[in-house]
Amino acid sequence: MKLKQLQEKRGSLNKQIRDIIDTATVNEARSLTADESTKLEGLEAEINQIDQTIHAEMRQMARESQNQPVLSQNVNRDVNRFDLGIALRSLANGSAVDGIVAEMLKEGEREARSAGVVSNGGIMLPSMITRRERRDITATGGSAGDQGGNTIATEKRGLLDDFFAGSVMRSLGATVLEGLTGNLDLPRLIAGTAAAKKGESASADEVSPTTGMLSLTPKRLPAFIDISQQLLLQSSSAIEAMVRMHLTNQMLATQEAAFFHGGGTSEANGIAGTAGIGSVAGGTNGLAPTFANLIALETAVDTNNALGGNLKYASNGQIRGKLKTTLKNPTGTDSGFILSDSNPGVINGYGAGFTNAISRTLTKGTSSLASAIFFGNFSDYVVGYWGGLQLELIRDSANAKLGLYTLVANTYYDGGVVRPKSFSATLDALGA
Repeated sequence: MKLKQLQEKRGSLNKQIRDIIDTATVNEARSLTADESTKLEGLEAEINQIDQTIHAEMRQMARESQNQPVLSQNVNRDVNRFDLGIALRSLANGSAVDGIVAEMLKEGEREARSAGVVSNGGIMLPSMITRRERRDITATGGSAGDQGGNTIATEKRGLLDDFFAGSVMRSLGATVLEGLTGNLDLPRLIAGTAAAKKGESASADEVSPTTGMLSLTPKRLPAFIDISQQLLLQSSSAIEAMVRMHLTNQMLATQEAAFFHGGGTSEANGIAGTAGIGSVAGGTNGLAPTFANLIALETAVDTNNALGGNLKYASNGQIRGKLKTTLKNPTGTDSGFILSDSNPGVINGYGAGFTNAISRTLTKGTSSLASAIFFGNFSDYVVGYWGGLQLELIRDSANAKLGLYTLVANTYYDGGVVRPKSFSATLDALGA
């Protein structure tokens, strides 16, 4: 992965800088020599170039990450032959698997090891099975003796396709990195010192950006469903349909809430709690959103010279309803509603996304039912995924009496803001 290679090179340069500084100031308690200062300047310049390349690579990934990966014809054929029913039945009765099922499970284990994900039992499905592009394949012709020409089936969907397709954060344009290995540290620009005007012969000021690091580490995202012995005897398509529906709903709700409000402990770092984003307050006890409030969110980002990229608004369904009944100019005539039926996905000229993962139970003064509204360049929110999907089939005495198994699924993800000044938020909007 190019991003990983850039990260490793950056780490190597940072170590060289640390070694030079430690040698002079710690081991020998002296000032830097002219040669050491020159070398430091060169290393710092190289790190700055790498940081620019990393951000350019991330912007390209943001564009590419809106599409699911396209698998080769051979891989598609193998994936279509994978039978989840056989895999789960092997978990239930402890039997061995062979053929394409065994090959896929081995690939899942290899992928998990590379990603640094520790398996606690069960089976590992590779990402090619859990996340894949769906394409309809048709075959024409075929003679009477042709065993395959007229029998090519439509490709099966990945187990988590709905999970990824349904992500509002992804649809807003977040940068999505898949197939990560180990931890990923991304340089983040928090603030910078603008150059001051000087006289013709006055000395220039140093422009010193305040930088930090966004560290993405695998966070476990679990879900579970109860399945019956009878279901395990059904076709693979019936099993996959139930697993997809139930696991997707649970995982998506947990993940999306973390992207906006997560605290970073065992979950993603949310936008709301990120230091350095713009803040627009409505009132002491909250306030119904106005068109002026929404424009203020845009202005807060513009003030930080970050009004560029994939700019959008995001809030919940309650605020969407409120904006549909709120005039842009309550005292004027023919101003129209902030969110119109004729253009339901646009606010203030920017695209808008809505999800009930964005809280409507925030506290402001005497109100405990306030909602959040976000604005920003969502390409500067980075989502990472490690490996595929871990499945465990658990049966205790209570389940056994009912003829049930508990299927526990785990996938590993993380997320965070790489450029805080690209975002602003109102956390006290009243929608009711």
